[in-house]
Amino acid sequence: MNYILLDLEWNQAYFEQAQAVQKRLNCRLRGEVIQIGAIKLSEKREICGSFSTIVRPRYFRRMHRHVAQLTGITQEMMDRGAPLSEAAERFRRWCGTNAVLLTWGPDDVPMFTDNLRAHGLPTDWLPPTYDLQIIYNRQTDGSSKQRSLEYAMQQFGIEQHLPAHDALNDAYFTACVAAKLDLARGIKEYDDRQGQYLDCTVFGDADVGERGFATSEAVLRDARVSDPVCPTCGKPLKKLDRLLHAKGQKYSLLCECPTHGQMMMTLRLVRNLDGSLRAKRMIVVADEATVAAYRSKLAAVAAARTTARRRHRSHRGKKKATAPAAVEQAQA
Repeated sequence: MNYILLDLEWNQAYFEQAQAVQKRLNCRLRGEVIQIGAIKLSEKREICGSFSTIVRPRYFRRMHRHVAQLTGITQEMMDRGAPLSEAAERFRRWCGTNAVLLTWGPDDVPMFTDNLRAHGLPTDWLPPTYDLQIIYNRQTDGSSKQRSLEYAMQQFGIEQHLPAHDALNDAYFTACVAAKLDLARGIKEYDDRQGQYLDCTVFGDADVGERGFATSEAVLRDARVSDPVCPTCGKPLKKLDRLLHAKGQKYSLLCECPTHGQMMMTLRLVRNLDGSLRAKRMIVVADEATVAAYRSKLAAVAAARTTARRRHRSHRGKKKATAPAAVEQAQA
């Protein structure tokens, strides 16, 4: 099996143009791929191939000034690029049939998939995909932070001797980091963890033609949130505690199926291009560590509310105590 380290560069569109194109296509297209870069590692984590091509966009044809400054790709270079159908087919053949995709972060493959769909191209040939950033975190400090590629390179003493924001260069440095990790173990552990996910549902996605939600309250009133069912058997889930609201429009709720045990429902709200909200709901097996972390956060929220109420009451008491004196002074 080969490991394909993939990196993409894409052209951005201004808000009005992106919204108009997505409405016309009835699918999401936040940007168009303009460069595909990839490095192939053998099972021994040795470089055994490279791939790079400039892609000519179909919908966002004018090079965005910020993208040009960042990538060094000019309008002329982009205009001479291959159409996505040709570039994707060449990349598919280069990947082969026995490979997995590794990217730094979660953005590249969804962007690639959106582009393929917008161009009416198949996506079922894409190899299994893993976020190398997650594997790196688990095999280093165990952090859940989104470390930059540059951070990982510095930790492993990898010198950045090539310009960044070139898809092939970034894929090469991602491969250098990957070579320092136990990829086989990382992918196995990744699969084991993914096996805990029982359901992943996105709803209210106006960017692909659905009706979005006007407010977060409207999302929380939706039956898929207020009355969830077990993804395995379809029975109603019993809510075991309160809904926990975290920063960044994130929510979590501990539930229980009478047959399949405790589950954690998580919810993340994201803005659609038209300003409405969509929700990504995930239901996972709730292990002891997950439940403990959830209840710890609930307790912290409850303690903060209690402190706030006490301060409010104390402030009101002080105002009442000073009110008669103020009246007497006024009468005098």
